Parts: sequence; C-alpha cells; structure tokens
Amino acid sequence: MNEKKEKKKWGMIVFIIFIMIGTSFSFVFFGFSGARETVKYKELKFVRLQDRWEAKINGINAAFSFLPDEVESVLAFEDFSKELQGKFEIDVTYDFNSTYKESIALAHHQMGLTLAAYNIFVRKGFTANNSFNLPIITCDNATINVPVVYFKHGNATRIHTENYCIIAEAPTNADFIRVKDRLLYGMLGVMG
Repeated sequence: MNEKKEKKKWGMIVFIIFIMIGTSFSFVFFGFSGARETVKYKELKFVRLQDRWEAKINGINAAFSFLPDEVESVLAFEDFSKELQGKFEIDVTYDFNSTYKESIALAHHQMGLTLAAYNIFVRKGFTANNSFNLPIITCDNATINVPVVYFKHGNATRIHTENYCIIAEAPTNADFIRVKDRLLYGMLGVMG
C-alpha cells in the first residue's frame, strides 16, 4: 500500500513538472503578450503595439497615435495633403515659448520618425531665435518644394493653408498629436 502511495506521489510530481515545463515552452514559442488588437480602416489593417498603432502603407510600416476615424473630426480646409505629398523635405516649426511646446515637440518627433521611413526629411525649427540654435522657420520660408507646417495654439483643432504653409492648430496637448496624425494620414493618402 505504501508503494501505491509512493507511485501516486511520484506521478503527481511528474505531472506538475510536465505542466510547468509545458507552460514555459508556450511562453518561449508564443510570447508573453496576448492577442494583438487589430482594426480595419478601408483596405488598411492597423495593429496596436504598446503605445501606438501601426499599418503597412505603401509597403512601409507607419506609426500613429490615433486611428483614422479618431482624427476625422479634425477640420481640414483646402486640400493640404497635395501640398505635402511627393516632397523630399518638409519643415516644421512652432513658437519657442508656446504653452504646448512639449506636445508640439513630440508631434514633430513622431512625424519625423514616420516620414523618415518614406525617405522624407523633416527639418525642425522655431519661429524666432532660440537657445537650441535650431533654424528660424516661418511661413515666409514655405515654397512649393519645401512646404512649412506651423503648429500653433488655436481655439479649434484644424488644418488650413496659406501659400505652401500648412497651419496646424489645436487647443490641447492631445489635439496636437491628433492633428499630427491627421497630417500624416493626408500625406500618405489614407485620408483626403
């Protein structure tokens, strides 16, 4: 009878070890994360990766903070996207003392990362002299070949153009990121 109890005990130990090893191998082969969230917009599939959404657009992975349907409410006057498409360089600027300088700087940085994958250089600057020695970029510098995107505080989240200068206005920190994504979606042909 002792022998039977001993066999059961060893059987249980082997079973527990088998379960532990199997669980460990499942993490190795299938990863630690659960199912990824995916969303379809028109023909594109967006995948949620930690703090961003990614979609393969024109054969290249592009990253966004918001989905297209979350930025559709951004007022877009004129067809700003045509002025930004097919460029090798885009200049971005804002007022050095802006209340929203951190969000705007983040928007510029994210925009630069996404567009670099498409071989589009984003030159960053300010509208006036600054202690960072970044170039002074204003709407007066905008040309057909190198448009300027001017991020500035406004009462509404909107985009409008003035002579190759695209003015992106927003009233809150989060809206600057939304307007940045709306600009990218327009440039990449996802939205008109």
